[in-house]
Amino acid sequence: MGMSIRNNISSLNSLRHTTENYKGIKGNIERLSSGLKINRASDSPATLIASERLRSQVVSMKQALENAESSVTMVQTAEGALNEVSAMLINIRQLAVHAANEAINDRAMLAADQNEIAHLLESIDRIGANTMYNSNNLLDGSNGASGVAVGPHLEFVTATPDTATSPEEGFKVNITQVATRAHIEGTQAIDLNNIENGVKLIVTEKGRSAVLDTSKGDLGEGIQKLIKNAKLDPQTFPPEEASIKIRNMVARSLQKKIDEANIDVDVSLNAEGLIKLRHREFGDDPVFSATSSLDQVLSPEANVARSSVPGKDVEGTINGETALGEGQFLNAVEGTTIEGLSVQYTRTLGDTVKPVFDQSGNLMGMETVSESNAEVASKPIEGYVHVNQSSINFQIGPQEKQFAQLSIGSTRINKLARGLQNDSGFESLEDIDVRTMQGARDAMKLIDRAIDEISDARAELGSFQKNALESNMNNLRIAEENLTQAESTIRDADMAEEMSELTGGQILLSSSTAMLAQANQVPQSVLGLVTGQG
Repeated sequence: MGMSIRNNISSLNSLRHTTENYKGIKGNIERLSSGLKINRASDSPATLIASERLRSQVVSMKQALENAESSVTMVQTAEGALNEVSAMLINIRQLAVHAANEAINDRAMLAADQNEIAHLLESIDRIGANTMYNSNNLLDGSNGASGVAVGPHLEFVTATPDTATSPEEGFKVNITQVATRAHIEGTQAIDLNNIENGVKLIVTEKGRSAVLDTSKGDLGEGIQKLIKNAKLDPQTFPPEEASIKIRNMVARSLQKKIDEANIDVDVSLNAEGLIKLRHREFGDDPVFSATSSLDQVLSPEANVARSSVPGKDVEGTINGETALGEGQFLNAVEGTTIEGLSVQYTRTLGDTVKPVFDQSGNLMGMETVSESNAEVASKPIEGYVHVNQSSINFQIGPQEKQFAQLSIGSTRINKLARGLQNDSGFESLEDIDVRTMQGARDAMKLIDRAIDEISDARAELGSFQKNALESNMNNLRIAEENLTQAESTIRDADMAEEMSELTGGQILLSSSTAMLAQANQVPQSVLGLVTGQG
């Protein structure tokens, strides 16, 4: 290569390397001072996109974790209030048991019990109305799926967060099968002629047995006395009246034995004096058996057990979609538009007593006729259920679909223990009155139902807190840690590597600067040749 003074290629080459070394050192200093590998989009466009997405997820994870922590405090607030309600209900239960002790209570004591119960109920109602979190009511029913049924014998039971809000006219309910109970009915009545030597009756359910022997004890003596009087003096003691008394005595005694054995069966007599046993629970699941030592009193053949005629579950549709019956309860099928909805149809098939006449029109007696489902359901039994969906939504994850729903029911006393059949006509916990023995006994039923409802609500809150919130919080912490590590790997600078590169860059910059100075001296040597000073 020739020597020239117009273009100093060595100087340009040294300048280029010097500039590159300076840029490298400048980049090292920037990364060391910021701690970031990527400070602008030009550093790595694709990596920047991944890093920003990870940053967004990490921030969202942190906020979701804060959401879950706040949600736990809200759930704990509601559960704490329910715990107090449960304690009050247990206290009311104790007072109802005390009021039921008719032997020692007087009017003033019963009034005192009722007054204390009234104050406790007011406190429960106040808790339901005033329990709040961040100015939002928790236990007044505004945070759950609530509903009301319109139609004879139709009751709204429950709805879940999955249940949709009903249209303005409500979800139509059509009942095609009324729920019935398992039963056994004898075909021969007990009378003076067939009970003289005694009859043994046995009722069995779930391994428990109730045994009544009419020839033993006070019952046996009473029956023999009625038989003797009717035979000795039929004018004063008509045999038919004696038979009726005996049947009533046997029915009451059998019911007592059944209750002592904790068997859920009721005993009754129809118009013809036939014994009828009927299970207290509806549906095809409850079953029992009965045996009688006399043909056809309970079992067709003496001393051979007879199984009960199975009951039937309620059948029908809700909003035109198939629903599953369980006793008197009609439950929506999972996956339908009414998922989680449950209603109760309380209509029962009863017995009617009709007169029986001979061909001449003379009254021969009375006949018991059982009502059939065909008669009741011959016309569509219609009603409507209106559902208002107000379940709470908790955002427990960083994505739009990562939320959980919770339905918190009402603890107002007019909403607790609804729809429970009782002889006192109590419609809810609000109505209980223990100033009579029957009222106290029926109050126990309603209080037990209310305790179960509150316990179920507490269990639901506890399960939601444990599984949907706290377990999710653990998962969020792990996910946040992993995502932060991933984002750090992509974007954070390796300080040791940068320091090493900076040191090398500084050496190269010093060397290239020195060489640039040397390259700039070359034209001076060429100029010396021209001027003769070389």
